[in-house]
Amino acid sequence: MSSPRSTPLPLIGEYAVRIRTFSPNARRYLIGTFLMGIAHGAVWVHLNLYFQAIGLGEETIGRILSSQSFGTVLMALPAALLIDRHPARHVFGAAAVGYALAIAGFVLVPDARYLPFVAMLAGSAFTTHWAAAAPFFMRNSDSQERLYLFGFAHAIETTATIIAAIGVGWVAGVLGARLGGTETGLRVAFLVVAGLSLTAVWPFRAIEGPPEHGGRRLRDYLAARNWGLIGKLVLPSALVGLGAGLIIPFLNLYFRERFHQDPLQIGTYFAVSQAFTVLGFLLGPMVARRAGIIVTVVATELASIPFFLLLAFSKWLGPSVVAFWMRGALMNMNHPLQTNFAMEVVEADQQAVTNSLRMLGWNLSWMISTQVGGWVIERRGFTLPMLITIGLYAIAAVVTFLFWRDRRTLGRAT
Repeated sequence: MSSPRSTPLPLIGEYAVRIRTFSPNARRYLIGTFLMGIAHGAVWVHLNLYFQAIGLGEETIGRILSSQSFGTVLMALPAALLIDRHPARHVFGAAAVGYALAIAGFVLVPDARYLPFVAMLAGSAFTTHWAAAAPFFMRNSDSQERLYLFGFAHAIETTATIIAAIGVGWVAGVLGARLGGTETGLRVAFLVVAGLSLTAVWPFRAIEGPPEHGGRRLRDYLAARNWGLIGKLVLPSALVGLGAGLIIPFLNLYFRERFHQDPLQIGTYFAVSQAFTVLGFLLGPMVARRAGIIVTVVATELASIPFFLLLAFSKWLGPSVVAFWMRGALMNMNHPLQTNFAMEVVEADQQAVTNSLRMLGWNLSWMISTQVGGWVIERRGFTLPMLITIGLYAIAAVVTFLFWRDRRTLGRAT
């Protein structure tokens, strides 16, 4: 059989070859990620609609989402310590349990005074899951496999989001009609996906292997050899997070308020968007092997801007939905590529802390801008934060190219 490196196989065929090379540990992680991904997809697509159904305004919702990002910030560096000091099966399993408890908490503690703390737990748990993933991949794959493994992991999680987007919307609609409203239907659906997150513990428990550096302490992680290098990896992520936090958490409310769509319709739009995103995740490594990682990242960020402009100004549902799909596919295509690039350019003993600092930069920016975004949207609508986001995305693309133009061939097939 010819290798994928020398023969341009179709997308499905190339991934079929690559998946067979993934280690057993990587496959177990992917199964658990799929189960957690269904829960995460329900939160991503429908949580704001649930908050709105129980009477919360955009500013309050923004404060809750900001608390979720604060939980992410709190766990970004500790997650690096955990994956190096404890077996991966324990770290991923604890994250799955914590996330399940948080989702159940949204339903069982529907009080605006306490929801920020529940959101903080959700952010901490899911951050532990993703922050630990990159160093785990580096230890359980070779350089040829991991470009595809990063993309496939995101594709698996996004496929689960598609299922959640449609499934939760359908359950909310059916049960809401029978039990007395959308709020009741969403409550039941969230309890179901909390249970699915809990089942992720079983594949995670099957992961084998000890921690990589059991005796390292926090100061060992912070003794980075090249803070300038890490800073160049963190800054573009922080700029994108700053822009994304202004509007991305509120796109479901955008369709609800500007076009008066119901949860099932919104869930369908998000499901199709995630299908495009899955395609982007799978195509990303193939494009990067031809153009290089940095060129692919910069090109996709810039290409998303016209679609964001259409979202900002359109008063027609059809074009807005298409723009929403294309913008999401282009921006999300480069996330696994950026993570893989960061892991390749730093030393092995700095991979965990670098990934955590990138997540810290992105989520700290997101935490701040989500609070601002909710405030602005409640008073000025959706157009202004979208325009600010466009400017920040453009700056991030330019900064990325300027920082890494001398390594723009990294990832390109030779």
